[in-house]
Amino acid sequence: MFYSAVLLDLDGTLVDSYLDADQCWSDWALSVGVGESFDLAHHYGRKRADIVRALLPHLTEHEIAEHAERVRIEERGYTGQTVALPGARELLESLGPDQWAIVTSNDAEVAVARLRAAELPLPRVLVSADDVRLPKPAPEGFLLAARRLGHAPAETVAVDDSPIGIEAANAAGCTSIGIRFRHDDASLSAARAVYDNVGAIPFELVEDGALVRLMEVARDGQHLA
Repeated sequence: MFYSAVLLDLDGTLVDSYLDADQCWSDWALSVGVGESFDLAHHYGRKRADIVRALLPHLTEHEIAEHAERVRIEERGYTGQTVALPGARELLESLGPDQWAIVTSNDAEVAVARLRAAELPLPRVLVSADDVRLPKPAPEGFLLAARRLGHAPAETVAVDDSPIGIEAANAAGCTSIGIRFRHDDASLSAARAVYDNVGAIPFELVEDGALVRLMEVARDGQHLA
C-alpha cells in the first residue's frame, strides 16, 4: 500500500512523557482530593478539560477550565523525563515536511516543549487541542492535518497509541496503526495493525521519497501477500 503522508500522535507514540505528565496530574489530583483513585493511564489521549470534568463533575465549565489551565502550566515546565520513543527520530528525519504531521490532544505549547525535550524535529503541521472544536475520538484533528498537508485522508496513515485515537483515525478515513504504550492489543483492536513502536512499522520511502509504502502486516507480525 502506498500513502502520501503519515499523521502521528505525540505522547505515547513519538515521545514518552508519561512520568512528567503523571507527576503533574498526580499532584493536581491530590490537591483536589481525588489522588487515591486517580490513574492517568485511564485518561490517556483525552483533553485536560475532559479529564477534569470526568473526575470533578460538579464543577462549572469556568472552574473546569481553570483547573485544566493549572495542569497545563505545570506540564509546560515538566519535561525533564520526556524522551523520544524507539524509532521516532529516524522516522521523522526520513520524511519530508509535507509527508508528516502531528495530531495531539495536548496544546501546542506543551507539545513543542516535549518535542524539544526529546530532541525531535518540529513538524510543519501540528494540529493540537487549540485547533479543534471536538477532540479525539472525533476525526476533526486527523482531517485537519491531512488538509493542511494537502492530502486526502485516504492517502494517509494515522499512528496513535490510544483507543480513542484509533477511533478518530478510522472515522477520518485514514489507515490506522496502533502503538503499544499504555494499552494492549485488545484495546487497540480497531487498528489495521499494532506495533511495539513507530520504529517497528514497516515503512519505506519510494519514488524519490515522494510516497510512503506500508507493507501489509497481519497481527501475528507476518507479511501478507
